[in-house]
Amino acid sequence: MKIEVNTERTVREIIELKRKGFLKVNPEYQRGLRWSDMQKRMFIDSIFRGYSIPAFYFHKIESTVANMTNTFYEIVDGQQRIDAIYSYSEGGFALLDPANESGFGFPNFVKDDPCPWGGKRFSELSDDIKDELMSHHLVVYDIATENENSIRDLFIRLQGGVPLSAQDKRDSWPGNFTEFVLATGGKSGVDKWPGKPVFKCVKPMNNESRRRQLVAQTFMLYWTVRKDKKFCDIKSSNIDDFYHRQVGFGAKSTEARDFLGICDKVGANLKGWRTLPGHYIIHLILLVDSLTRNYVAGTWEADLPEQLTNFDEKRKAAADKHKQGEDAGKYYTEYGQLTQTRSDGAITIRRRHAFFANEMLRMISPTKLDGKRSFTDTQRQIVFFRDMELCQWCSMEGKTHKISWEESEIHHVTPHAAGGETEVGNAALMHKDCHPKSTEKTEKFSQWWRGGKPTMP
Repeated sequence: MKIEVNTERTVREIIELKRKGFLKVNPEYQRGLRWSDMQKRMFIDSIFRGYSIPAFYFHKIESTVANMTNTFYEIVDGQQRIDAIYSYSEGGFALLDPANESGFGFPNFVKDDPCPWGGKRFSELSDDIKDELMSHHLVVYDIATENENSIRDLFIRLQGGVPLSAQDKRDSWPGNFTEFVLATGGKSGVDKWPGKPVFKCVKPMNNESRRRQLVAQTFMLYWTVRKDKKFCDIKSSNIDDFYHRQVGFGAKSTEARDFLGICDKVGANLKGWRTLPGHYIIHLILLVDSLTRNYVAGTWEADLPEQLTNFDEKRKAAADKHKQGEDAGKYYTEYGQLTQTRSDGAITIRRRHAFFANEMLRMISPTKLDGKRSFTDTQRQIVFFRDMELCQWCSMEGKTHKISWEESEIHHVTPHAAGGETEVGNAALMHKDCHPKSTEKTEKFSQWWRGGKPTMP
């Protein structure tokens, strides 16, 4: 096998090779085209910005027929990138425009850079910008061999090595949020990024990339619950978008400082727990944030590890019952099952957290900061999420009425004056305009709720 490194090939030459049929794909081992339009746009934008892009690998093949020699190249690695380049040159798509995001969250440092190619198809570029793209040099490895198996082996090695995970790529992105995640999740060999102990407990303990991804996901949820009283999807694409929007993140902001304090508090109270599933870390941080702001310090911290152990034992017992075909109860249907199916979706996380927070609150029984009969913010959140942000008076009347946090009130199903406790099991979510005030309406709702409406255990 003979390999030559060519650093003089340009985008223009690659386009011409493909256009004239000298650049081919071997369908026997190459996968089909997979990149989305967004990936193509981002790749071309990266070329314009001068970002380093991976090398291309070509198998140089010479065939002789009737004293005539024909040379062409098979793409070993770089098929998706070449398709993006060629498709753009043919007018296949317009590029992203930081000045007009169209749903894509560009970070501020990108928005502030000149972008004369933004939003334009190839034909719409000025001659200077076209030439800049077409003259861009690429790194190409030309491989000459008649041994087809060696080419296939190279392809497998290029594709089958240990690729960068999505989080590994995020770790190299610019911006304050990247630094915040690295410092909170930790990275071996980098003293300035020690990591918080709570995240060093996550299973599997040796997967640092997974640990940092969990930091990003947990902070996303903490951020949206605090600011908007909502949960968010924490899929890979959502994490990417959050990173883009948080390039100007304030590492010394109230949110950042409070989050780190909560991490320390959770870590200090996880006595007896050497490892934890990621879902527990997410829900503990959200719960402890709420407990810290709504309940008297010293009335719940000591009970946290024991009650988490109790919760975990019940979850595992429910899972065993399910495996045996028995009725597993809510510890399976409202929590255990939801860690396995669509576990990174907002609806699933919200439902899971409502159950977890209510169970832990019930078992710990902390003392409220406000001794009045009103529900704490923690209780309000549990009811808000448990009732799926739907007004329960409207549900009683057969209507679907989704309400915002600002419009919501919590109703004592059995009135406080009649001995009704200010607890989640005696609470229902109401729109402020629907909240029953008369004795007649309160009794009507109570009968409906107690008669058929399922309540939290």
